[in-house]
Amino acid sequence: MIEIVDAGRWTTIQDRGRPGLERFGVPSGGAADWFAARVANELVGNRPDAALIECTASGPTLRLDIDRVVAVTGGRAVSAVDWQAVRVARASSLAIGTIGPGLRTYVAIRGGIDVQVVLGGRSFCQLGPFGGGFGRPLAAGDRLRIGEMVGHEPATAPWPPLHRLPQRGPWEVRAIAGPQTDAFAGDALERLSATACRVTPAIDRMGLRLDTPGLRLQSEEILTVPMTAGAIQVTPSGGFIVLHVDHQTSGGYPAIATVISADLPLLAQARPGDTVRFRIVDSTDAARAWRRISGWLEIDP
Repeated sequence: MIEIVDAGRWTTIQDRGRPGLERFGVPSGGAADWFAARVANELVGNRPDAALIECTASGPTLRLDIDRVVAVTGGRAVSAVDWQAVRVARASSLAIGTIGPGLRTYVAIRGGIDVQVVLGGRSFCQLGPFGGGFGRPLAAGDRLRIGEMVGHEPATAPWPPLHRLPQRGPWEVRAIAGPQTDAFAGDALERLSATACRVTPAIDRMGLRLDTPGLRLQSEEILTVPMTAGAIQVTPSGGFIVLHVDHQTSGGYPAIATVISADLPLLAQARPGDTVRFRIVDSTDAARAWRRISGWLEIDP
């Protein structure tokens, strides 16, 4: 078992999410920084779909009642297990503490976190709320059972620094035009690419609201349409909302562009005050970016 001694600011159980249920109003969910979460599971030898702990801004203090291999990835945390697999002794405490640079840190325990499967996944869904073992973020006094979702032996070396994503802004985020580009003036994409946006404090797992000084893209009204993670919605006042993993599955604000899957982890680590620039790419570039980042997960760290 794992005891939550201190829960941190916003600590939840996440896995690979619930893909394929958006047509029923259930977002895909899962770890906001899917890459860091996958690396954490790889380091401890878990299967890719094993559940782990996602920490936001300030992480928890955990106590294990059995010797176990642990890894911490993502945003920088004060921890001796950063981006490597380390054995934590029985009755020892692991304190994640303040996270930075970056916003989210992932804690994987060999075997994974064994909580109830809801709609095919163990992740906590903020939009519901449901899942994650408790239907809420973790709280002091919660106890988590360690599972048996082991796939291979733990890694013997830290994850290579050259095969990690940046954890500090300013951020350059690639996006594909659309799907509602025809709702905007012809120069809208060029103006979007030329503008530095600022992350506001209005961020969570559902999305990020960006301030766009000097840029007000006026759009035509659209009917409510399906939405997906990464959609860059433009509000009637010209502001931007970038949807993330626990997003609403439909919306009436037009999306001028959609962040590619390979760059969604960057938005998961963006903090209030950070600068984001969008670069428009095509589907070929997006596929190349995906092959590159997924290829890192196939190496022997």
